[in-house]
Amino acid sequence: MRKKWLAVALAVGLSGALVWGMGISASAENRGLDVYKSALQQTKEAKSKTAQAKLELTDNGVKLLTLEGIAKVNHDENVASLDATYTDADGTGTFQAFHEQDQVVFKKGDSDVYRVMETKDWGRKSEKHTQDGPPAFVKQLFPALLGDMNQWTTVTELPDGGKQVTLELSEEEMPAFIKVIAPAVYAKMAEHGEAKPVAEKSLTVKLPNLKEEVQVDAITVQATINKNNLIEKQTAEVHLSGVDASGKKHELLLSIDVSLSDLAATTPDHIDLAGKQVEKISQEDMKARWGKGEGGHRS
Repeated sequence: MRKKWLAVALAVGLSGALVWGMGISASAENRGLDVYKSALQQTKEAKSKTAQAKLELTDNGVKLLTLEGIAKVNHDENVASLDATYTDADGTGTFQAFHEQDQVVFKKGDSDVYRVMETKDWGRKSEKHTQDGPPAFVKQLFPALLGDMNQWTTVTELPDGGKQVTLELSEEEMPAFIKVIAPAVYAKMAEHGEAKPVAEKSLTVKLPNLKEEVQVDAITVQATINKNNLIEKQTAEVHLSGVDASGKKHELLLSIDVSLSDLAATTPDHIDLAGKQVEKISQEDMKARWGKGEGGHRS
């Protein structure tokens, strides 16, 4: 599977959580969404944080892809680091990324090459988005497409004084927009997954070629908030099913688990490029490499 379609898969899995969050500011009064919005805003105010994340994709219980990583971010100093591993159909691989001094440094597996890309414009774009928030039309668009999520959101009081906010959608409750686009999105991902790899060492995710009855059966998004009104953990699950050309039914599960820690006390890892083999690349080069699936490296 080409790397750009891995990115699409990640985006699909995260979309439930992101859409939920973006829709909050435009929603009607609802305790669950208000609780989450308050905790999200307070968590975002932490100047640094560590996120430990895991993504897993299974087909009828068989693992197709596992991706795990630790990201460390310091917003004040505009630095970050990521250390990740993945397991796909061909084995296990690793990669690292560092953002510091208006540049991003990429290192894959046991490669001796450090690819450096300038990012001088990224900070200003990110800052503007943070200050302005989502455009007004986006706030209006999501509720229109996805419907009213308020009725599917609940709050549970925890024994330690914290709270758990949960959004659950069954097949019957699934917004019409998701029902319509799910088959087309999956078909496109499967099509590119079957394409002959351009690079010898690109990620391999063998998605079943579903032909009929492709649908999203359930979506669950959950946030655990501690007694200090900070988000400690977020999880998401997307259940999708369909039937392949042979008539076999497949049940796919995409699960995402993110734990936050060391808020306002995180120091990202630093990379010293002195004496190392460095390759400077542009943003266009990086898009082309990852779009073609190039550069993946097994450890």
